[in-house]
Amino acid sequence: MNKLQRFFSDNWTIQRHDLENTVSLLLPCILNGNIEAAVAQLSKAKCTVKATAAPYMAKWYELDDITLPVDSIAVITLTGTLYSWESEWVIKQIEAAELNPNICGVVFVIDGPGGMVSHLDMAATAVENCTKPTATVVTGIMASAHFWLGTASDRTFIASPLCEVGSVGIVCTHTSFKEFFRQNGIDYREIYPDTADLKNKEYRAIVDNNDETLIKQKAEKIHKVFAETVARNLGITYDPELPLFRGEMFSGDEAVAAGYIDQFGGLKDAVTWVLAQATSRKAEQLYK
Repeated sequence: MNKLQRFFSDNWTIQRHDLENTVSLLLPCILNGNIEAAVAQLSKAKCTVKATAAPYMAKWYELDDITLPVDSIAVITLTGTLYSWESEWVIKQIEAAELNPNICGVVFVIDGPGGMVSHLDMAATAVENCTKPTATVVTGIMASAHFWLGTASDRTFIASPLCEVGSVGIVCTHTSFKEFFRQNGIDYREIYPDTADLKNKEYRAIVDNNDETLIKQKAEKIHKVFAETVARNLGITYDPELPLFRGEMFSGDEAVAAGYIDQFGGLKDAVTWVLAQATSRKAEQLYK
């Protein structure tokens, strides 16, 4: 139930059709009273973490496997909508990789349309602050929340010119059940004391006056943080007029040409790059 509540109360940085598709799967379950099915839909495992070691990348290990070779790479795979509890999970996996002396770096393999805002900034900060080398590989789409997270790594790769990245933007959703309650004979009211006149003001403005202004102002603040963070990740100046920061999507070749992705490459390339960076850092420590 907690996941379902968080789904309907969060702000989103996601492509519209993917959010709409998820809602279309959840609502029939909810309207039929099958809450368990709705929660199960949100609980499907989409994120995985394994470790591998170059050059024998056909073999995969759990992060806590005692036979894990030295200089292994943690590979975190993120697919589908990124929920807030999955961002929390990402933070824990980075912490686990940091603590394991046999893991020398982290690679993210991403194919996702974005997701919830909650905990996303903290997950991206964990990636940015990771003391071990990090890289991201785009294998399909890396949009919105996934773009925020993926560009926080030290190096970004994209597998094909047909892959897409971008969609830097925010969408806030509003759901009111008052009419549904009324049709079912339920008199639902929210009564506030005069001394708490600002409580839930964004919600009350849209419900009572159909005024989206306050919600849009909140969304603009989140969007600015999102855009400024991406600009810092990419090493460019934040320009509100730039299509990247207005929600545009870019194909793989466009993204590499514009500097939004570092280079073409797949998982093997990313693992090799991370290993090279880790080896270089070790060599520097030896001569300090």
